[in-house]
Amino acid sequence: MEVIVTIAENFEYAGEFLNDKGYIICSPDNSGGFETINSDSQRSFNTQSMFNGKMFELTHSAYEDRIEITFCICKHSCQSPIPTPITTTESRVLKRWLNRPDFHRFKLLQPNWADIYMEGSFNVKDVECMGQTYMLELTFISNRPFALHEPITYNFTTSNNNTSFTIYDISDEVGYIYPDIEIKCLESGNLEILNSNEERRTIIKNCSNGETITFTRDLIMNTSIISHKIQNDFNYQFLRISNSYYNRKNKLTFSIPVQVSLKYSPYIKAVS
Repeated sequence: MEVIVTIAENFEYAGEFLNDKGYIICSPDNSGGFETINSDSQRSFNTQSMFNGKMFELTHSAYEDRIEITFCICKHSCQSPIPTPITTTESRVLKRWLNRPDFHRFKLLQPNWADIYMEGSFNVKDVECMGQTYMLELTFISNRPFALHEPITYNFTTSNNNTSFTIYDISDEVGYIYPDIEIKCLESGNLEILNSNEERRTIIKNCSNGETITFTRDLIMNTSIISHKIQNDFNYQFLRISNSYYNRKNKLTFSIPVQVSLKYSPYIKAVS
């Protein structure tokens, strides 16, 4: 069995690297290294017939599935294109690493993926020849219909009331993303954040000088001052980074002086 080494030979999953375990990404023949079963950006469109079927009005659009990528791995050998068998014990170790019940970070180590990663888990199958396992077929199952850009972080401080900071959203998906954000108030008062892209206002009343307020991408909020009942002072308009087809500009205006750390991962639709 001769193998073809693909462009990407290595990947990172859950903080560990394939090459460190003595394996590479490969293909058993000339069919190529990767087969995308369910590609990114595949939408379903629900429509309603109008004018006796002469026109179909769009009623709803959504992603119905997530990315799945299938490829093989084999033992790395500089001396021969013919791989050596993978023992049952070695296969078990790899399956314990890859076939997990929860989702982890996955990143192909190749130039096109320098700023791209995904999150998900693997299904693993043995590829046998003459009763011995020479390769493992991996099917990566993502938790999204597209990939993610490596986290982008903005750190800035406003020294006056109603001071603005601008972020340009580079996401390939029109819409919005909730970031992880930490805001330290440098003055007491009501904190109001206006995002110009949607004219969306995030309001937290009764903030104290030195208080740190955090919002996560999972829409969890917290404050460093236990006595501040933030759930009663928040308007539940979580800050988000957004874009329309013609406008990527997010001008964030803060009503009081603050120190901010904002991090988010834009959506990426180019996976190759």
